[in-house]
Amino acid sequence: MKIDIATWDDPEDLQNLIDAYNKSNNLDIKIVAFENRDGTFFATIECDKLSKEDAFYLGKNYGIMVEDFRAKGML
Repeated sequence: MKIDIATWDDPEDLQNLIDAYNKSNNLDIKIVAFENRDGTFFATIECDKLSKEDAFYLGKNYGIMVEDFRAKGML
Protein backbone atom coordinates (compact mmCIF):
# COMPACT_ATOMS: atom_id res chain seq x y z
CA MET A 1 0.00 0.00 0.00
CA LYS A 2 1.22 3.50 -0.86
CA ILE A 3 -0.08 6.65 0.81
CA ASP A 4 0.72 10.33 0.12
CA ILE A 5 1.04 12.54 3.19
CA ALA A 6 1.02 16.33 3.02
CA THR A 7 3.90 17.55 5.15
CA TRP A 8 6.37 20.40 5.50
CA ASP A 9 9.69 20.87 3.72
CA ASP A 10 11.79 18.67 6.04
CA PRO A 11 11.07 14.92 6.02
CA GLU A 12 13.23 14.21 9.09
CA ASP A 13 10.43 14.66 11.66
CA LEU A 14 8.11 12.42 9.65
CA GLN A 15 10.88 9.82 9.34
CA ASN A 16 11.39 9.87 13.12
CA LEU A 17 7.66 9.33 13.65
CA ILE A 18 7.63 6.46 11.13
CA ASP A 19 10.69 4.88 12.75
CA ALA A 20 8.99 4.92 16.16
CA TYR A 21 5.75 3.52 14.70
CA ASN A 22 7.67 0.79 12.86
CA LYS A 23 9.48 -0.21 16.04
CA SER A 24 6.37 -0.39 18.20
CA ASN A 25 4.24 -2.17 15.58
CA ASN A 26 6.81 -4.42 13.88
CA LEU A 27 6.33 -2.80 10.45
CA ASP A 28 8.64 -1.60 7.71
CA ILE A 29 7.04 1.64 6.52
CA LYS A 30 9.38 3.62 4.25
CA ILE A 31 9.32 7.06 2.68
CA VAL A 32 9.72 6.24 -1.02
CA ALA A 33 9.26 9.76 -2.44
CA PHE A 34 9.33 13.34 -1.21
CA GLU A 35 8.26 16.14 -3.51
CA ASN A 36 7.08 19.72 -3.73
CA ARG A 37 3.76 19.93 -5.57
CA ASP A 38 3.10 23.62 -6.23
CA GLY A 39 4.26 24.71 -2.79
CA THR A 40 2.85 21.79 -0.80
CA PHE A 41 5.26 19.06 0.20
CA PHE A 42 4.21 15.41 0.04
CA ALA A 43 5.87 12.29 1.32
CA THR A 44 4.83 9.01 -0.24
CA ILE A 45 5.07 6.13 2.21
CA GLU A 46 4.90 2.45 1.39
CA CYS A 47 4.53 -0.79 3.33
CA ASP A 48 3.39 -4.24 2.25
CA LYS A 49 1.82 -5.00 5.64
CA LEU A 50 0.17 -1.59 6.23
CA SER A 51 -3.44 -2.06 7.30
CA LYS A 52 -6.17 0.58 7.30
CA GLU A 53 -5.86 0.69 11.08
CA ASP A 54 -2.10 1.30 10.87
CA ALA A 55 -2.68 4.09 8.35
CA PHE A 56 -5.27 5.64 10.68
CA TYR A 57 -3.07 5.48 13.79
CA LEU A 58 0.00 6.70 11.94
CA GLY A 59 -2.08 9.64 10.69
CA LYS A 60 -3.41 10.28 14.19
CA ASN A 61 0.12 10.31 15.61
CA TYR A 62 1.22 12.62 12.79
CA GLY A 63 -1.63 15.02 13.59
CA ILE A 64 -0.66 15.04 17.26
CA MET A 65 2.94 15.81 16.30
CA VAL A 66 1.83 18.67 14.03
CA GLU A 67 -0.34 20.21 16.76
CA ASP A 68 2.52 19.91 19.26
CA PHE A 69 4.86 21.68 16.83
CA ARG A 70 2.29 24.44 16.27
CA ALA A 71 1.86 24.96 20.00
CA LYS A 72 5.65 25.34 20.30
CA GLY A 73 5.71 27.83 17.39
CA MET A 74 7.74 25.45 15.22
CA LEU A 75 5.18 25.55 12.39
